[in-house]
Amino acid sequence: MTTAGTQIPLNGLAYEPHEIPVIFFGQQKRLAYVHNAKAACTFALNFLFFSNHGYMYIDPDQIHASRFAFIRLGPEFGADKVNAFNVLAPETFSIVREPLQRFISGFISKIFSKYDPKYFELRDLVTSAHGVDLSAEADPAQSCLAFAKLIDAQKDAKQVERHFRPQYLNLEMDGRFQTNTVLRLEDRAAVVAFLSKWTNPEKAQWLLSQQFGAMPEYSKDKFMSDELISLVHKIYARDYELFYS
Repeated sequence: MTTAGTQIPLNGLAYEPHEIPVIFFGQQKRLAYVHNAKAACTFALNFLFFSNHGYMYIDPDQIHASRFAFIRLGPEFGADKVNAFNVLAPETFSIVREPLQRFISGFISKIFSKYDPKYFELRDLVTSAHGVDLSAEADPAQSCLAFAKLIDAQKDAKQVERHFRPQYLNLEMDGRFQTNTVLRLEDRAAVVAFLSKWTNPEKAQWLLSQQFGAMPEYSKDKFMSDELISLVHKIYARDYELFYS
């Protein structure tokens, strides 16, 4: 990894300036989801759609690409969207995930595999400019650790691509915006209890069981190492303090 390479922000194609959390909401329910990438976000969006429409989205795995499923409040928001949010006055919620599990899952789906073609440019940047081996012959644990070191080397965590950005920044927990309810993905009972306020418990259980975006062909154990565990706890220390202490 070169010194010059570490100066290239890891924003990829999916970068969004961190001026405000990205918030999704509909027009029927007083409920809004604060987007936290790689922490059951596809599940959360599908739940939000179902709660507003009473039926499932046409392609649950592609809901992120929809232009019409939600009103989206983000860095490029306009006054009309802010007004719609204020008029709705929704309860806001988000989901967090144990940082090590989130990091490895994100590395597999966005960096190590070819699962998401939108991340080709970021994979190209990581392997060409930052020296992370993503070849078919790569050692998964060494590649994952090298990528973690690259994340750790970034000077501004806010500019890290959102799947690897600390979760408290995605939720802006230390800023002017506050999420009303933060659910831990691992606490399934609490997640179902919250969803059941907006739909029936059986549907909530079913939605949570769908495991959108899961990649069972990749064993997370192959990406694990003691050094990775230690480094992830350093990088995401604030997440552990806020959500997992």
